[in-house]
Amino acid sequence: MIRFLIFLLVPLSLFSKYQVVTYFPLESSIVRKIAQDEVKIREITHRFTQKEQKLPYSEISKLSNAKVYFHFGLDIENNYAKLLKAENPELIVVDLSSNIEKIDNNPYIWMDILAIREIAKNVYESLILIDKYKAEFYKRNYEIFLDEIDNTFLRIKNKLNSSEINTVYVFDDYWEYFARRFRIKTIKREKRFLNINEIPQLMDYTQKMDVKKVLFLDDHDYNIALSLGSNLNIKFVEDNIFEDNWQINLLNLTDNLLK
Repeated sequence: MIRFLIFLLVPLSLFSKYQVVTYFPLESSIVRKIAQDEVKIREITHRFTQKEQKLPYSEISKLSNAKVYFHFGLDIENNYAKLLKAENPELIVVDLSSNIEKIDNNPYIWMDILAIREIAKNVYESLILIDKYKAEFYKRNYEIFLDEIDNTFLRIKNKLNSSEINTVYVFDDYWEYFARRFRIKTIKREKRFLNINEIPQLMDYTQKMDVKKVLFLDDHDYNIALSLGSNLNIKFVEDNIFEDNWQINLLNLTDNLLK
């Protein structure tokens, strides 16, 4: 009987899981580093897309019942924040890019590995705000995560320091944070095929600037990257920054730049 009464006095929050929402799996993987299985994560989309999808009311209702919505501050994510907040004014909306200095409003801050430390901090502080009884658990995971980030940074830094990669062509702004962190110069190219008359001059420029790679996001730009790389005799590297695992993304990008 006494044990039963003690059980009733223990806060229910010790046994229940809070629900949180993310826009896409990359955000979920970062939240999970700290929360582990102590929160239930729902995703608006299971694969990143820049196209806003009309959600049925039943799905909006489920998502808006969450305690927190974590996002990176992308325009499409802000639109969903307004939608969910309208359904549930109590929803806590957390922009994971808060307190991170941005490059010309570039939102792709997770490509700066040291910015992930601040992202982790934003996740940690939000979790202990809504679930203070598990604060020590979250703190321990947060500190482990910071060590993982630092170790990954050193691995990448050591690899790039001994490489000859100084300048790359890019079609988009996705890699600006990575490039700035590791002192790589990016030169933006239009997404178009080269005119045959442009090639000799551009080849001279490419050699002068010591450009060895061209970065592109996915299959949509493959043919243009292939054409540019073939005509200029440089390698082309596909790098989808929206894939699920931040660490694998950055390590693969590094290795592909060095090939």
